[in-house]
Amino acid sequence: MNLRGTLFYGDNLDVLRRHFPPESVDLIYLDPPFNSNATYNVLFRDESGQAAPAQIEAFADTWHWGEDSQRALEELLSANSLSPTAGALLDALVTALGTNQMTAYLAMMAIRLVELRRILKPTGSIYLHCDPTASHYLKLLMDAIFNARNFRNEIVWFYRRWAAAAGRFQRMHDIILFYSKTSNPVFNVEYVPTSETRAPMARGYNTNTYVSGGERKRQIIVEDAEVFDAAVERGEIDTSEYDRVVYREHEGTPAFDVFEIPILNPQAKERLSYPTQKPEALLERIVRASSNPGDLVLDPFCGCGTAMAVAEKLGREWVGIDITHLAIGLVEERLQALGASPTVIGAPQDLISARELAQRSRFQLETWAVTRIEGFRANKKQVGDGGIDGRMRFVQRGAESARKKAEYGLAVMQVKSGNVGRSDVREFKGAMETAKADLGVFVVMDAQQPGSRLESEAVTAGFTTILGEEYRRIQIWSIEEHFAGVRPKLPNPVGYENRRMRL
Repeated sequence: MNLRGTLFYGDNLDVLRRHFPPESVDLIYLDPPFNSNATYNVLFRDESGQAAPAQIEAFADTWHWGEDSQRALEELLSANSLSPTAGALLDALVTALGTNQMTAYLAMMAIRLVELRRILKPTGSIYLHCDPTASHYLKLLMDAIFNARNFRNEIVWFYRRWAAAAGRFQRMHDIILFYSKTSNPVFNVEYVPTSETRAPMARGYNTNTYVSGGERKRQIIVEDAEVFDAAVERGEIDTSEYDRVVYREHEGTPAFDVFEIPILNPQAKERLSYPTQKPEALLERIVRASSNPGDLVLDPFCGCGTAMAVAEKLGREWVGIDITHLAIGLVEERLQALGASPTVIGAPQDLISARELAQRSRFQLETWAVTRIEGFRANKKQVGDGGIDGRMRFVQRGAESARKKAEYGLAVMQVKSGNVGRSDVREFKGAMETAKADLGVFVVMDAQQPGSRLESEAVTAGFTTILGEEYRRIQIWSIEEHFAGVRPKLPNPVGYENRRMRL
């Protein structure tokens, strides 16, 4: 299949094995979830052995040694392992550290990193984003899987934030481990502007020495080529006396392995209110450096899709994988806002597959259903939602003047996948009142006939007028109707560019 422009919903290990042929991807960036706030005595506590999924749904990134962890270890140790070195290392770590959250996390990562190496092109690179909690163990795994000789950089993403830290220095950086598949990767030198705090060269160029092959050599560093060329013409400098001339006038300084890029502040235009969202400037530097236009970029833990959005803007192809519909729905909308048309694989395609998803995870069915209506945002957590599964803002009154700004209304949604009755609609009505919502959509699995018990209860909520248009305050809408192309009647949602509005 054509991977380009595709978003996969599902366990990335299964997706990688089923859909990705060998050497099909040019660049991989991954920012896998990890419980970095957990204390070490918790991370290394012995486990009871209870089973746990490979990736915890809805980003509750706590790991436990269970069936998946043990299977990963045994597969890496098997005779047909794609990386016997990784299996031996993981086995040694389990022996040394025990079966606990940390080693369960490393087992989950190891089996996936092996598959990522399989699909990476010989000229490809991989960037693994992590933090000091586990970066040292992950580097060992990367050395074992990608070969220590192919280690390129330990990148430090440095940022500033103002949070108190008790008994330690404030943490102001993440680690990004940069490896290549072979010794000949694509790499485009990135240049950063020369620091404005550094005084410019007084004469537009300077001379100094450098060491090459054990010998000290002389060089000229040129900041202003016009000034330098004029000096050469006047005979003020003889370039034959120097081993090399380095021009940096227009390009600035080659980027080094400390990326000083601000984190996203609460008012940042690109902020999507998604946990662990990374700034586009960070991904831009990675994508520009290790890919060319038309190359395929993969993020197997794509989250809110920053890598995909940056790839789209820079003329690269992209593919993303995530285990939650919360993420896939958000990425789909984000890319559509950029003019792309993502193909989503793994989402329900009919009523039967929607029922199957409800049986596997009611929460995932809720988030998928909510995102089927433009403008609605699904809740990030499964608990404490007060009977509300999704929200949407819309313009309730336009701006009459500069002094009277536009007013916004709130529509809310609740999704029910099982048997429902009139009492459920009444409870939803109460949840709407608590949320101070103007409109509500009550979602069920099967289409309801006019006059049914649900419709009869919903209509008692009455009607409201918004921008001259009449709407029912509570509408019954079904997943069956979704597949028939029927949508509830709702005002136009606040656009993507204004999605930071607090819901």
